[in-house]
Amino acid sequence: MVAEVFGSRYSDAYDLLYREKDYSLECDLIERCIKKHGAPVVSRILDLGCGTGTHAIELARRGYHVHGVDLSPSMLAIARDKSEQAGGKQATAGLEFSHGNVSDIHVPGKFDAALMMFAVLGYQVQDGGVQATLANVRRHLSTGGLFIADVWYGPAVLQMKPSDRVRTIKDGSLTTLRAAHGELDSFGQIATVDYDVWVLDATKVVSSFKERHEMRFFFPQEIRNLLTSAGLELLQMTEFPTLDVPVSDSSWNALIVARAT
Repeated sequence: MVAEVFGSRYSDAYDLLYREKDYSLECDLIERCIKKHGAPVVSRILDLGCGTGTHAIELARRGYHVHGVDLSPSMLAIARDKSEQAGGKQATAGLEFSHGNVSDIHVPGKFDAALMMFAVLGYQVQDGGVQATLANVRRHLSTGGLFIADVWYGPAVLQMKPSDRVRTIKDGSLTTLRAAHGELDSFGQIATVDYDVWVLDATKVVSSFKERHEMRFFFPQEIRNLLTSAGLELLQMTEFPTLDVPVSDSSWNALIVARAT
């Protein structure tokens, strides 16, 4: 049986599965985007699809007021726990979290920047969902505010195609195995990834579960048109996580930076 996406068991394993992800480097990249394209003063950041809150917590440490939003209660619970342990209340005084869907949540006030990191936009697999989400981004941004996101880049996905992968992560006496199997719907622009996860103590299986993630991938002119329709001007698209390397057929992830018009 396939569980809900980002259910409690996957959420519990999430930070372990992605412990090699360089969140500090990605926050450096966000700040470079802000310095290059943002207003002289950027203080409020909306983190849509914040997950377990690692980007949001790091940005709050750097002095930003960050509001994280996620649809998974399990991920949000971890984010709140982590924020309480992140160097005391003073270090994350400007940090808030809300439960909701990125396509229709309303967070009071306007923001100087909105983020959708780790291909969050791709979880909107239908046109209507993408359009509603980008329109919601625009509603939350001040004029001139930035939208910063990474997406799966269509030409590279078609060229490279999803592959079967297995990860093994040791954590004390426990070993977590994750097998990923991907299938591609080129016409629908959706890559489906099935995850099988086992947690073992020595040779004994402590727990196991499955999740299916459907991810939309995007093409350059399509992104430009979707952003324009939402009132967002595409400023640049580069190979993630860079600001100066052009996207290519080997760029699975693309960074997009847009401005609210």
